[in-house]
Amino acid sequence: MKLAIISGGSRGLGAALVAQCLADGFTVKELSRSGRSAENVSLDLSRPEEVAAKAEALFAELASQAWDEILLFNNAGLINPVGVVSDKSLDEVMTNIHVNYTSAILLLRSFIGAFQTADCPKTIVNISSGAALSGIYGWSLYCGAKAGIEHFVRTIAIEQGHQERPIKTLNIGPGIIDTGMQADIRATTAEDFPGVDRFVGFKESGALRSAETVAQAIKNILASDQESGSRHDIKEFLL
Repeated sequence: MKLAIISGGSRGLGAALVAQCLADGFTVKELSRSGRSAENVSLDLSRPEEVAAKAEALFAELASQAWDEILLFNNAGLINPVGVVSDKSLDEVMTNIHVNYTSAILLLRSFIGAFQTADCPKTIVNISSGAALSGIYGWSLYCGAKAGIEHFVRTIAIEQGHQERPIKTLNIGPGIIDTGMQADIRATTAEDFPGVDRFVGFKESGALRSAETVAQAIKNILASDQESGSRHDIKEFLL
């Protein structure tokens, strides 16, 4: 039996990863607030205390079973609020931080604690962004969280190198995908995000890749047995 755990799997790339893993014979647990599928485990990633409690209970239950392979996709992400951070409400700021950073760390912490001793291949796949590599006006919260989680995952790889049954970690840059997040970006004002016209152009020119195409490229990366802690752009693995 194979297990795939996917945060933010109710739409976009996450939903494509859910479909692909199911087709490949995985037992899938999709973690989100909005999911309605049989694979969904209701989890509000904006509430860290809920995430910690539910993740630990779920992962402990799953770890009581024998698996041939275990994958965790840290996929959930929130772009809003876009704009100068000092102009945004505390609630907006904290929701972004919790979804993109705090809850991601708590999920990974719980995953490692539950599956460290499992005797099978185990991989944490962090779905990152180009925003982790450079600052973008109006995206300070998103850029900061993506950079922080990338480095967190990279450092986990170092720590796991000292474990008897290590968990592999990968950072993957998915490129620009035709998802709801892209729609949110196109809906922002030029005042909040001066680069909005460029993203409108991506859509109009057909430059956005489908979520299914990106999910297949991620599968190709996993099959290529990359070094733990490494970062990859999906364009290198498109068929």
